[in-house]
Amino acid sequence: MNKPRAVIFDMGNVLIGWDPHEAYRHHLPDAGERLAFLAHYFRLMYDAVHDDPRPMSECLAPLKEEYPELRHLIEVYERQWHLFLRGPIEESVVLVDRLYERGVPLYGLTNWPHQVWPPHDVAGIADPAAYGFLDKFQDIVVSGRERMRKPEPQIYDLALLRFSLEPHEAVFVDDLPENVEAAKAHGLHGIHFTDAAALEAELVGFGLL
Repeated sequence: MNKPRAVIFDMGNVLIGWDPHEAYRHHLPDAGERLAFLAHYFRLMYDAVHDDPRPMSECLAPLKEEYPELRHLIEVYERQWHLFLRGPIEESVVLVDRLYERGVPLYGLTNWPHQVWPPHDVAGIADPAAYGFLDKFQDIVVSGRERMRKPEPQIYDLALLRFSLEPHEAVFVDDLPENVEAAKAHGLHGIHFTDAAALEAELVGFGLL
């Protein structure tokens, strides 16, 4: 097996905590109502903003017109994105630091709306400096900027081209199995992220730590 020399990280719930349930806990305290709202409407909001270069307010205006009774909930996604972010996952960031110190090239490939990237620029973030670890990445492909997303094949092609990597040269880390499987289908090494301890063991196995 060809040994990889670089690591490509997903961001949400690998390096950065992200939780829509927490964001809506105050507005929808009943867990069942919150789950039902997120299951049905969250994808509508995400899809409305993801591939659109306009500000969130313009992207989401049609949804607010269609569902006026949910306007206040849609505006949480539009105006209070800091509530979705739970901060850096410290145990994972430690691994980023160790890889960086060893000279391992670091890259990112994330499904993230361009309007709220990078996270340290999101209005209301309590500690923007906590996201300084992102400066250790040579490049990060953000799906919303590229108007494509994982697990679509073309975003992996784009990432490899941007990073000047052959597929076998990189390990891709993601918390969603379908994204990892798509990466493997492209010839990348893949790690399904469950926790930092398991990730560390996998990276050691690849000879990267």
